[in-house]
Amino acid sequence: MKERSSVFWAVILFSGAVFSPALVFAQGSGAAETFFVVQESEMIRADRQALKEALKTGRSSKIIAAKAQLSDDLAREQAIRRRDATGIIVPLIADDEGHFFVDVLINNSTHARLMVDTGSPVVLLSSRFLAKLSQDSKRITQGSVTVLNGKHDAVEVSLKSLKMGVAEGRNITADIMLSPNKELEDKFKDGLLGASFFSRFHLTVDQKNRRLILHKAD
Repeated sequence: MKERSSVFWAVILFSGAVFSPALVFAQGSGAAETFFVVQESEMIRADRQALKEALKTGRSSKIIAAKAQLSDDLAREQAIRRRDATGIIVPLIADDEGHFFVDVLINNSTHARLMVDTGSPVVLLSSRFLAKLSQDSKRITQGSVTVLNGKHDAVEVSLKSLKMGVAEGRNITADIMLSPNKELEDKFKDGLLGASFFSRFHLTVDQKNRRLILHKAD
């Protein structure tokens, strides 16, 4: 594990995705309306082909069934696209100093409250998680991290899962500090949520409304 350092409270805003023409739908209304153009899926193309074949037969029952299937699948995909366009909304918890925290679930069993720090290269956890997560995660190597008040010994692990609301990242690199540090724990509670998790998403930090908006990265 190489020595790491955390840029304490740096916000990075990522832009959205690029879509290819095919299906078009709108979200919002008036001046705020946004149009999304997305590539048709294999399922929709197959539905269209099935409808063409049904039309060739001239049999009304087959045509009606094929049209219904296409309509259902289009509606289903549009709902998914709307959800993805809106993004996953995660509320931020602010402290008295204006730092933002989120509640996460690690390896489907361990709860933690982490400070959002997109300047941190990895997830950083306090020593209180060492006993639990070192058994429940794949340990990689031992090294040190530099954060706030100096250099600290830490062990690097690979978390099987890290969930923030419905947003989930798998095989997330995390550093766990080997010794308690009251100053750090008073500052960032259970740790820092860094780029090893956020890199899996396109991320917007909406400070005004105290929320994160995430879209799954391609």
